Amino acid sequence: MNMKFFGTDGIRGVAGKFPLDDRTIGAIGTAAAQVLKRQSAKPAVVIGRDTRISGAEISEMLARSFTKFGIEVFDVGVIPTPGISYLARSSECVAGVVVSASHNPYTDNGIKFFGHSGTKLPDTVEAEIEKLINKSLKAKKTAETVPKDARIFHKTENLLGIYRNFLSFSFPKSTNLKGVKLVIDCSNGSTSVIAKSVLETLGAEVTAINSSPDGKNINENCGSLHPETLARVVTEKNAACGLAFDGDGDRIVFVDETGQVRDGDYLLSIAAVHLKRKGKLRNNTLVTTVMANLGLIKAMEKQGISVSTTPVGDRYVSEEMAKKDAVIGGEQSGHIIFRDLLPTGDGILSSLQILGIMREQGAKLSKLCSIMKKYPQVLVNTKVPKKVPVSELPKTAKLIKSVESKLGDDGRTVIRYSGTENLLRVMIEGVNKDEITRFANEISASALNEIK
Repeated sequence: MNMKFFGTDGIRGVAGKFPLDDRTIGAIGTAAAQVLKRQSAKPAVVIGRDTRISGAEISEMLARSFTKFGIEVFDVGVIPTPGISYLARSSECVAGVVVSASHNPYTDNGIKFFGHSGTKLPDTVEAEIEKLINKSLKAKKTAETVPKDARIFHKTENLLGIYRNFLSFSFPKSTNLKGVKLVIDCSNGSTSVIAKSVLETLGAEVTAINSSPDGKNINENCGSLHPETLARVVTEKNAACGLAFDGDGDRIVFVDETGQVRDGDYLLSIAAVHLKRKGKLRNNTLVTTVMANLGLIKAMEKQGISVSTTPVGDRYVSEEMAKKDAVIGGEQSGHIIFRDLLPTGDGILSSLQILGIMREQGAKLSKLCSIMKKYPQVLVNTKVPKKVPVSELPKTAKLIKSVESKLGDDGRTVIRYSGTENLLRVMIEGVNKDEITRFANEISASALNEIK
């Protein structure tokens, strides 16, 4: 039986267990090497990881597989995921490889591939790799055939410095951060090695929290998923704002000077309006996902900005941005893509662009965020025994239509299954939080009853 390995964000699982056991990692490396080797006469890849305790070993196993097939490997060590995207794009490497499970607990890990373009591999290439993984796993020998002597292997920190320079140079040349007090939460992840120095180079006064990774504390009650501590420290320090990254550094959530959390919807609205005012919002378009708050959509309509929505997942946002030739897009979770700078979400890069807007306009973050007003939003996750299309649940489908009719233009529903778990996600927005909470629970209960 052929297995499906790639999800919307690479291959992910519990470290040490399938598909991240030694044998399967060997098969993944072997399969990827065979595909990537065809792309150049002298193929090379750059590889990096976040701070998980399992990351170094997985990186080494992949490197051995690559070198077996004559692929030159540049191991950067700990670096934010978007740093590998940038390095793959700005070098002769045919691909970049990241060992990370993003915002997941330290027990998880993952393998993500970027092409030379800096974007995730096309579905067709991932399918080709999957075919070879399955073939390798069916064979009697896989990982054990990989030699332990990596002959074309370089460990280098110089590439981290190149990425650091790129980030610094992305900040608007007309201003700086001199005297600006910032608090950053590095989630005990990969931004711990670079974020503070980049901001200080630009003149900021930086207090860093959760920036002492030990291999097991990544994302643990901190970072973009848990910005509560950051909010408290921002107000205590009387800082201009706070920046909360996730474990691998591709997400950013802000905290304004009052201690209020500002997610990706706010950041997208600020960036889109600023770019339009400067005549740089190409095709007058913002790309976001179906999970974007209705307040963002309404605010963009008021500003005369077109909004194009995609399924959840930064890869879908990136693909739609390329189709629309849009320069700004992202997700509520904090994946923000400034496509003229980098074709993937980068937490540090995005934070610099927002900070640059604050400095150029001489405005506090809370003032900039007033451009949009959030609609109450409720998300109910329900475990289900199997994923039955909602259209095949007649009572639930009828209930959804009834709810949508009651909400009218002042609300909406998004009902979908998780891409990685047996979860039904029911998201509803509307004016009355108590009402939409009741609606979401009724839909979830109805669906679960019909699936059983």
